[in-house]
This record gives sequence, structure tokens and C-alpha cells, in this order.
Amino acid sequence: MHLQDPEGFTIHEPGSKKIKHGVLVSLGPHHEWSGNGHDKLAAIGFPIWGVHDVWSGKWLGLWVVPNNRRQKAVALLFLHLINEYGGQPSITMTSDSGL
Repeated sequence: MHLQDPEGFTIHEPGSKKIKHGVLVSLGPHHEWSGNGHDKLAAIGFPIWGVHDVWSGKWLGLWVVPNNRRQKAVALLFLHLINEYGGQPSITMTSDSGL
């Protein structure tokens, strides 16, 4: 990965900048899931999309998909999680805009 994106490693090096994090509010496990696409490996053909439980921080699923910005791929993976966990989060599912 250093060969693929050396500038990305410099930017994310510990101590290179301060990241401000907001207060995390969640009522409990499976009350909110958060989905996000990860593009670090997309340039070499491995776009990743994942969902984690906000309360516990546990990854519920990580998948390598053809395109992590396609609505149909994300919807299919969300339905897969609903089937696997026997239901959807009791409050909400959040995701970035994919841009």
C-alpha cells in the first residue's frame, strides 16, 4: 500500500494533524448501524464497503465489491445483514454520501 499511495500514508501518519471527534451517542447494541465505503484499495481493484454497530464498534460486515458507490450493491449488502442478524437496527442506518 505504501507503493500505491505514499502521500496517503504521510497524511495519516500519527501526529501529522489533530482530528477532532464529536461525542458518540448511542442507546445500545443494534440501535444504529453505520455504513461506509473504503476506497484506499479501489485503485487496484478492491473497493470495500462495510457496516459497523455504532454502540459497540463491532464490524458487522466488510465486503470487497465491484463498486462501493453503487446503490444496488449497498442495498444488497444491507439486506444481507438484515437476514443475518434477524432484523434491522432499531433506530437508524447511517452512511456517507459516497463522494
